[in-house]
Amino acid sequence: MRGLHIVRSAEDHVNVTVGQHSWPAKVIARDAVSLRDAQHLVENEARGSKIVVANQVSTEAKDFLAERNEANRTFGWSWLDRRGELVLNHPKASGVIQFDLDAIDRNPARPGGWGLASPRSSGAIRGRAGMSYAAAVLLDPTERPSIRAVAEQAGMSHGAIGEAAKLMRDAGLIRRNGEPEIPDLFDALADAWGPTLIAPVDTVPTREDADRLRANVDDLSDLGWGLGGDEAALSWGAPMFLSGFRPWIWVPTEADARRATRALQPAKWDDSRVVFAVAPTLLVSRTRVPSPGIAEPAFIPTVHPLFLALDLARDPGRGREILDGWNPKQPEIHRVW
Repeated sequence: MRGLHIVRSAEDHVNVTVGQHSWPAKVIARDAVSLRDAQHLVENEARGSKIVVANQVSTEAKDFLAERNEANRTFGWSWLDRRGELVLNHPKASGVIQFDLDAIDRNPARPGGWGLASPRSSGAIRGRAGMSYAAAVLLDPTERPSIRAVAEQAGMSHGAIGEAAKLMRDAGLIRRNGEPEIPDLFDALADAWGPTLIAPVDTVPTREDADRLRANVDDLSDLGWGLGGDEAALSWGAPMFLSGFRPWIWVPTEADARRATRALQPAKWDDSRVVFAVAPTLLVSRTRVPSPGIAEPAFIPTVHPLFLALDLARDPGRGREILDGWNPKQPEIHRVW
């Protein structure tokens, strides 16, 4: 953005320049920041300028940090809410500098119609914890997954998952007996669904590439690569027609995507042969299943059909029409859309 320059100076520090003014700041990265999180940060962080970076910062947290800035201008709090707001508190200014990110195309071209995940600080499904619990319930609506079990699978705290479950119960998306409201819970999850990172590459991975990149395509009880996209959905019986071949591979973390990109060469979207995507919840990579049909690369298991259905639900074209006609025949697959 014109007039703004941010340079990383250390592991978790940057130098911020706005116009003629520069100052150092510590970066605090979080998935989501609530009022309680903001209060904890203020109580435990040392003096100095800080920038909170998160997928969502709640309105209450922003108000609290703004109040702290009013009380202490010398060392203030700034934040980047990835949903559309950057507020920088200049330590020597009489006010804050606010950038409206909604005026910027943060996901230009929306490659292939894919948008990034849209975690929220309000509503029933908030951030990674909300998506993880909703997905766990929808994977098998006849079961009642425990908070502890979901937290372990998602790699998150027991408290975060418990709070996410309460929000969904309060919103009526999960009944008192633990059963999900279908398709309401699916639709709410689809509204927030999407990869957190998209990485197009130039080369289709071989089995040797997958082994070298620690893809873990054999042990389905642990994290690993999972095949998604239209071809995977077709292999599970989704009524669709494919006009081209470009595998969509879900990976657990950004580190996995970076390794794949370095090994298989980054590419522009239109020229890519494979797309790697980072899942918004580890459950995508932890619940992979062998495909009943043919999907390439054949050595990679597909992600669970629930996640294939969520991808289709976000398709602005024929996604909903395809879902209406998709009735998986496998008894272990539950139609929750």
